[in-house]
Amino acid sequence: MKKLFSIAFVLFLFSCNNGEKNTTETTNTTDTTGATEVKSPENKVDLPYKMAYEGTATIGNPENIKTVMDFNHDLADGKTDSIGSYFADSVYVAFADGSEINNSRDSVSALVTKWRKTVSDVKLSYITAVAVDNKDKGDQWVFQWIDEADNYKDGKKNHEMLHEDYRLVNGKIRDVYQYSQAIPVKK
Repeated sequence: MKKLFSIAFVLFLFSCNNGEKNTTETTNTTDTTGATEVKSPENKVDLPYKMAYEGTATIGNPENIKTVMDFNHDLADGKTDSIGSYFADSVYVAFADGSEINNSRDSVSALVTKWRKTVSDVKLSYITAVAVDNKDKGDQWVFQWIDEADNYKDGKKNHEMLHEDYRLVNGKIRDVYQYSQAIPVKK
């Protein structure tokens, strides 16, 4: 009986294998930047729209998250003396209100310092931050979501949820895209 069961079991296993390659395997590799690339099966998806910014997204370097968090920490604490050390030679910032700046590191540092001097305190609470690289373009990004409350010296208060996209070049902030959501009023 055991022999019959063993033969039946082996036949069952062979009948379940249709000879196709398993396409659900994934492999992880780490490149010289410390980024981990997850390679999965090539499942070509036909998207209904063309992407303006195309490329292959991979998990980015967590050190970039630390750079962005250190920048925000120093800014919140009013440590603006070395704020320029976080920026690339030129910096582009698109603010949530639609205004933008595209200038040298020194000019952007001066504007950030001037803004910070108008604020008595900044409270930041991180919701999450994600490092993502675009392997095709060589871009490194950090996407962060924060709850920020600013108290201005003139008595004005500002509290909002911010989503900010930072593009880093050689570990320095080159671009910032900011999006804002008002905090819902509690009833």
